[in-house]
Amino acid sequence: MEKTLKAELNSPVTADNPHLSREHIAAIEQGFTQAINRENTFAEKYDLRQRLFGTDDVLPMWVADMDLPTPPFIIETLQQRLEHLVLGYNLMPETLYQSIIDWQAQHHYVVQGSHIRFTHNVANGFFMAVQAFSQAGDGVLVMPPIYPPFLNAPQANGRQTIEVPLVLNNERYEMDFAAIETAIKKFHVKLLLFCNPQNPSGRVWSKEELQQLAEICLRHNVVILSDEIHSDLTFAPHQHIPMASLSEDIAQQTITLSSPGKTFNLGGLQVGYAIIDNPQLRKQYTQICQQNSIHDLNTFALHATISAYSQQGREYLPLLKQHLQNNIQTFSGFLSEHYPKVNVMQPQAGYLVWLDFSEMFDNQQELKAWLINDCKLGLNDGLSFGEVGKGYMRINLAVSTKTLQQAIQRMQKTLLQCNSVS
Repeated sequence: MEKTLKAELNSPVTADNPHLSREHIAAIEQGFTQAINRENTFAEKYDLRQRLFGTDDVLPMWVADMDLPTPPFIIETLQQRLEHLVLGYNLMPETLYQSIIDWQAQHHYVVQGSHIRFTHNVANGFFMAVQAFSQAGDGVLVMPPIYPPFLNAPQANGRQTIEVPLVLNNERYEMDFAAIETAIKKFHVKLLLFCNPQNPSGRVWSKEELQQLAEICLRHNVVILSDEIHSDLTFAPHQHIPMASLSEDIAQQTITLSSPGKTFNLGGLQVGYAIIDNPQLRKQYTQICQQNSIHDLNTFALHATISAYSQQGREYLPLLKQHLQNNIQTFSGFLSEHYPKVNVMQPQAGYLVWLDFSEMFDNQQELKAWLINDCKLGLNDGLSFGEVGKGYMRINLAVSTKTLQQAIQRMQKTLLQCNSVS
């Protein structure tokens, strides 16, 4: 596969790889403005409101999928596939591997098709990595605040979760390299679960930071699991740098996980993949995949990935990022004017925004109750990202402009009620 599949940074525009049509662009732009009713579609974000927030009367802005239409060219691809009357088993075609190779080449990451292993999503991918690259009782290092499954994966597999919190400096998280190396030595850490870009803060790590972290892991033979699912949504002037692209030595120590799921709103298709250069690590990972009978993508994930990782996908991406940046700017401006005690950590990538309410509330339960009962908003509790998340909440701004205005209006109404009482 390495000989036949080569990355094309500028894939040729052909009948099979066309530009976005004017109709596509119009539909995309309309989707950015109009709210979509997702009720009665078994949507996790909506159907879990009663269980998580105690009421259905909240605007759910928590779980990290988008309340925006999946791009029309992907919907068309899936509709075309459904016109065939058989939904049988699939082989993974070369066009699928090539689409991943070409897409990753945009990040100056050279990938070989034989190094790709498919997962059912990125979280499933790092749970299997914990099984593949550590043993019962081993230490697995994470850096909270962090995506909650990172905290759960080691314990769920009988490992120790070793937490080395990120350090807040000038309203931006940084890694504590000295503490990381100390923890690796003290707890015999075998695996690092790393988020690049970072979730929940949207931090894009610099080349120097990545290099320093990788050198520590190389010194102590720690396998690096780099979750890069938010990488496509990096905002200029920041640049996503895949961990494995830094050097051959680092690539040999790294497992990269990614997916078109976040970028193209495909979470329900359960699509993900791992890229593993090191043949021994690839063998270990493949063995765990086989033990769990995880081999290929399902029919819809297969076709959606090829459609997403295309010329049309490349042209869709800047439209999406501009919309997300507009939403972030609008919401940040509203908070700055009306809730100046709420500190907004401006994301450098992605649509998840980390909000610091600690100047308003010193009790997490009171903060949650205020958001649910007064503002009628359903956000992610900061404590689910680790103890350092106390006082924080995470909001998902991948919504239409109409939905964003609804959220702002709810917070404005709460402000007016507070002022009238005072």
